[in-house]
Amino acid sequence: MSEDYRMFRKKVARVLACGSLAAGLSFAGPVLAEEVAEGTVLNAASIDSLLDKTLQGQPIKNLLVGEQQKMIRQFGVTMVLTHTKPVNVTSGLLELTEKHKGEAKLDAGKHLVGYATGVPFPDIEVADPDAGIKLVYNALRVGWLGDALYLNPLYFLIIDGKKGLEKEQGWVYRRFLMSGRLTEPPVLDDTIAKYEALINVYPNDTRGLGLLTVNYTDGRLPDVYAYVKSLRRVRRLSSGAWADPVQGTDLLFDDTFGLNLDPTWYESWKIVAKRPALVVDHSILPPMDEKASGHAKYPFIKLDEPPFWNMQPDNYETQLVFELEGRPKSNHLVSLRRSFIGATLGAPKFYWQDMYDRKGEHWRSNQLGYKDFKWEDGRSGPSVANVLLVDVQRFHATSFGSSKGFHFNPAGAKQADYTPEALPRMLQ
Repeated sequence: MSEDYRMFRKKVARVLACGSLAAGLSFAGPVLAEEVAEGTVLNAASIDSLLDKTLQGQPIKNLLVGEQQKMIRQFGVTMVLTHTKPVNVTSGLLELTEKHKGEAKLDAGKHLVGYATGVPFPDIEVADPDAGIKLVYNALRVGWLGDALYLNPLYFLIIDGKKGLEKEQGWVYRRFLMSGRLTEPPVLDDTIAKYEALINVYPNDTRGLGLLTVNYTDGRLPDVYAYVKSLRRVRRLSSGAWADPVQGTDLLFDDTFGLNLDPTWYESWKIVAKRPALVVDHSILPPMDEKASGHAKYPFIKLDEPPFWNMQPDNYETQLVFELEGRPKSNHLVSLRRSFIGATLGAPKFYWQDMYDRKGEHWRSNQLGYKDFKWEDGRSGPSVANVLLVDVQRFHATSFGSSKGFHFNPAGAKQADYTPEALPRMLQ
């Protein structure tokens, strides 16, 4: 065999080898990520092994939003991964929205005008420069959680991450909408957005304090009244405390139920994106057990396991959310509030929020779980099942869970029960 022929054969072999390799690469196709089974637990121990896997075809790492990874890795948040279920929208709300579509507007000061009921701005477009504030009005001004709420009891659990449960605060919470109502008439007074009342019932040394807040539709600061049973006198308080800390808790007054303010009190609102996220929309956690004592009274929370504030494992599913950035004015303790709010029309649920201090450092995270509920008037709609707000800087938290005494649109609720003169009757 000649030398030229040997060289020729070697060249042919190289070409064939390269061709085989190329063919192998061409026909191998993409490597598919592993799909996790329903019921898979995502926690600090499993997170690294699960991030590149998928849930219903979506990479898990893309479904974790805000500071969720940090809260899982460092603070013990646990998620049970489940498949998506339909979001329950309050009965009758979408029909009212269609009936009143196009009536609500923003005036030059970004106040909501021309509004009666239904979702004020049903067509949210991320590119709209006013989309952020419109979304906040959608969440705060319509009765998707009920025209009237009567939550009795509502127990705040105040928790030290090193020592455990510090104290329990027992309250009765009442709310009554004056516009954006689902029941007739939809508007009782177009100058008032809502009345809210908090009545302290536990512990005994603070029992007998009642607070009433009147929130207006034109953006003015609220009227706040207090009644101390031992003094038998109603007093008017400063209305400038709407963003102050709630004494003895980790909450600010504008944190309650996800967000509680007039949207114009913040400097700006901006929708960053519309995206999928892991959220609690169909909570399986039990309510407070009023007949039990000690830690058994609160079966929804891990009071015996450090850091003593995490919820029992709950079902997390994928839902579309709006990622919303709210920037308060310079006199607020928070520099940025990043919220992940349900994008389903008529169900703007505050699933997850992260708040940052004036230095821009992560300060607090707030997670809310929801479940479907049968209202007193026969409607079906969502309810807040549990709330956990963690102060990561103080290693401290405040939590509450639902109770069997939560009532939505209770019979007989009326405006006359929410005046300053009615405060003493609320404490009876």
